[in-house]
This record gives sequence, C-alpha cells and structure tokens, in this order.
Amino acid sequence: MELEWPAARDPAAQRVWQQVLVPIAAEMRAAAYALAEQAVSRMRTELPQMFPDEQTVTENLLSTDASLRQLAQIIEVGRDPWHVDLPPSTVALARAAAHQQVALAGLMRFYRMAQEVVWQWIYRRITAKISDPADLAKAIELATGWIFGYVDGAVVHAEQAYEVEREAWLRGAAAARAAAIDDILAERELDVQRASTRLRYHVKRQHIGVFAWVEAVPEDGDAQQLLGSVIADIARAAAAESSIVHPAGSLALAGWVSRRRPFTATEVTAAHVSEQSGVRLAFGEPDGGLKGFRGTHLQASHARRVASLVGSRGAPVTHYRDVAVAALASTDAEHAASFVTRVLGPLAGADEDTYRLATTLAVYLQENRSRTRAARRLIVHPNTVSYRVNQAEAILGRSTDTDTLELSVALALLPALPRLTRQHGTEL
Repeated sequence: MELEWPAARDPAAQRVWQQVLVPIAAEMRAAAYALAEQAVSRMRTELPQMFPDEQTVTENLLSTDASLRQLAQIIEVGRDPWHVDLPPSTVALARAAAHQQVALAGLMRFYRMAQEVVWQWIYRRITAKISDPADLAKAIELATGWIFGYVDGAVVHAEQAYEVEREAWLRGAAAARAAAIDDILAERELDVQRASTRLRYHVKRQHIGVFAWVEAVPEDGDAQQLLGSVIADIARAAAAESSIVHPAGSLALAGWVSRRRPFTATEVTAAHVSEQSGVRLAFGEPDGGLKGFRGTHLQASHARRVASLVGSRGAPVTHYRDVAVAALASTDAEHAASFVTRVLGPLAGADEDTYRLATTLAVYLQENRSRTRAARRLIVHPNTVSYRVNQAEAILGRSTDTDTLELSVALALLPALPRLTRQHGTEL
C-alpha cells in the first residue's frame, strides 16, 4: 500500500513505516485512554483554572482519547497529517471553550503538552524496537515530522473552530443571556425586573433548577442538542410555562423551568420521564423569584456533584433533597473520606457484600429503624433487613443506638467514598 504522506514514500521510509510505526500505532490505539489521562493530569497541574470541575476533566479526557485514537488510525494508513479533520468531540470542546471564555492560549498549550506526552511515548518504543542506526534515524525523522505536522494542523483547525464559535457567540443573544445568568448567579444582578428583561424569562415566577449531562460523547459529537431536548421534555412533564438553558461545557447543560403557580413534589418527581440515551439529571428544589432562581440552580449543581461522585452506584436522576447531607459533608474531599473511614471502619469496605450491608443499614436508619418500611424500599423481606443490620453492627463492632448522627452522615457519604479518595489522591 502506497502511503499518502509524501515524506514517507521512498522505499526505505515505507519499510520503516510499515515495520515500526504501524505496530506502534496499534499499541497507541490500545493505550489511548491512559495517554489521555497522563496529558490531562499534567495540564491540571500546570493550568488548574481550565478544570473547574470533574465534568471538564471528563470532557478533556474523552476529547484527547478520541484524538489519540484518530492519530493512531491515520498513522496506520500513512495519511498526510495536514489534511486531517478533528474528531467531533474535539471540535465540540473547542466551541464550548469559546462559550466559557477559556483563553485560546490555554487551549493551544494543551495541544502542545499532549504532543510532548505522545512523542515521548512513541520515542521510547522506537528506540526499544530498532537496533540499526540508519533505521533508527529514519524512524525518528518520520515520527517527528508526522507528529509535528498533525499537531500543527490540529491547532489550526481547533483555533478556527474556537474563533468562529466565539465570534457568533459574542454577536448573538445567547451571549447576553449567558452574561445575565452569570450576573444573577454571582449576585451582581439584584433587580428582578431588569433580570427578567435581560433573560427574556419571568424571574418572579416559581423555578426548578436542573442539570442534564452525559458521560460519553454522542455519535455526532454534539451533546447540547440532546440535552436541550431533555430539558424541554422536563418542562412539558412539569407543566412549566417557560424554560431557559445555559451551557456548562460540551457535555453538560444547566436549565430552569418555571410557571406562575408553585410546583409540587409529585410534579418534580414526574419530570424523570425525560431520562434517555445515557442522560443524567440533577434537580434543585422549587423556589421563587430572583433568590429562588439562584438557589435552585446551586442546589441542582450540588446534586450533580454528588451524583458524579457516586458514579455508577447512583441513579440516573438525583434530587438535592435526597443528597443534601452528602452535598454539605463532601465539599472537603479529604476530610469527608477520612470521616467515613473513621466512623464506619471495616463497614466502608469496597466489596459488594459489605456495601449491601451498609446501604441496608442506611435505609433502616432513614426509616426510623422500621424494618418493614426499610424492607419495602429495598424490596426484600423484613427478616433480611434484620439479618443485614445485625451483620452490619457486628462489622462495626458496636450497636447503632449511639452516635447515630455521625453514623447516618458517614453512610450518606459512603457511595461517594471511592471518588472522594481518588480526588484527594489527585490533589496530593
């Protein structure tokens, strides 16, 4: 097969490319996520302001992983690195950066840092595979030229996507609305009438704040349309009269739904009908006016943070009222993790059997020690609840009749313990 890249077309270059670089590209495809983690970790250390939350970390990991997989694929076929389009997830991330007013210099620095990580990885494998000096020199020449060409092209494409999106964003009404939302959330905008005019949304009404997000890039690379349709479904399910949305990255969307009359708890729960296609939801509590607009959003934000900490152990939909204690107690990851392990001891074990005992004990305490109500929630026999509670007490080495408040808080935090521990380790 003739290679498309002119620099690799002579016989010696083609032989080295096929025998050395193509197998390395296959290795890179398998190692793409680990390399992405390494690049993002370095970037978090150098420019932490670019990663305000775990959602941003996830988005950058997924985008970098997609770029590295693409890079491996086109090395295998020897395509010209200057004529490669960016993966959709990477374009979406550049556009989201424009919405969030991330400095272009930071975005470009990330590409260069990823280039350094990838080149060092490839260089180690080239030197390990080749002993002949001539072939070694040719492989290094080809790999260096190709990687630099690919990154230069990627930087140009990303910069173009960023600038086009930024120009449209600054010109459009969306920018004015986003600025108004930011001012309200930061308590710079305190006039209800002016806020309503700026938002084109009646702030005096009752609101429910919601976050919708996905943890994987959709096939078309753009999650915003999907998330917007989910929030529109929520508005219809809750019989809302209006709604607005606010991008929170390429894979997340904040929203508010409102109406004149108050929302009931049942109606808010009914809004679950919109969960679909891997979309996760977090709700604040209904509230009214300018203060309520901000408050329900902050609650939804905390609920989303707890849901992200809990991960696969949690439900697709999280209400702030159900995780308020965990939200309050988990703001300091190191302190929270230490508290859980101190209070629960062996009951904080990672195995599923111990975790089942702990969650049963949590429900039992939430139901005021009623094994019947706990059994109904857990869909088990009341005797099973009694057995599990006794087992949990045996692991704790004490009765649950004392220090119940500490125990309940620790159990509320337990589902988040693995990620709390991981966050603390990252910070260290």
